[in-house]
Amino acid sequence: MKTTDLIGLPLRHATAEDITGKITDVLFDMSLQEVGFVLIDVTAPRGRAPVLFSPHVLAFDDGVITTSAHADDILARHDASMNRTDVPVDPADLPSTFVGPFGNTFSLSMIAALFNTRFGTAKPAEGDQQDGIWMSALLDHPVRAHVADIGHLSDILLADGFARTQNILIKTFAGEFGESPPEALTVTRASDGQLNITISQDAAA
Repeated sequence: MKTTDLIGLPLRHATAEDITGKITDVLFDMSLQEVGFVLIDVTAPRGRAPVLFSPHVLAFDDGVITTSAHADDILARHDASMNRTDVPVDPADLPSTFVGPFGNTFSLSMIAALFNTRFGTAKPAEGDQQDGIWMSALLDHPVRAHVADIGHLSDILLADGFARTQNILIKTFAGEFGESPPEALTVTRASDGQLNITISQDAAA
């Protein structure tokens, strides 16, 4: 599935009918090989709020994304998101890492920094807390090969299960579309926050 097709799809819970939502963005790691989180605007009895979901608890079913995550866990994170004040989360106040339910390790400080950036509440990420990139920032971003831009990133094709990337779709300035494996691309951020995407010469040829 294309990431742009995933974004905008409705969410339903496998058992709790009062939990619904809509996918609004996808967070990739900087290698573009894995999906870290899917951002979903969740509607629950208390109202609507953004919640991060692991791709491992999401499945595509008849045009709808269904989640198997525990309803109480979703509601707890939903309430915490609703209760956030205008003061941004300080990454320094959080533990450095925690281990997720599938044995994968996440950086709470990185997540906080990304949320602050994503929702404009405000501290920019600093130092090493730049370990992920939103699809909304990647879409239509220039792709450079050696000394010149060859086109723009038009989409990311996801493997089954949404957890890994299959291919990166690039639209050239001539209007042609090509696919490259994520290993062929390198994503970096400059000290001023500027995003740079480059592709290997072999893949660009």
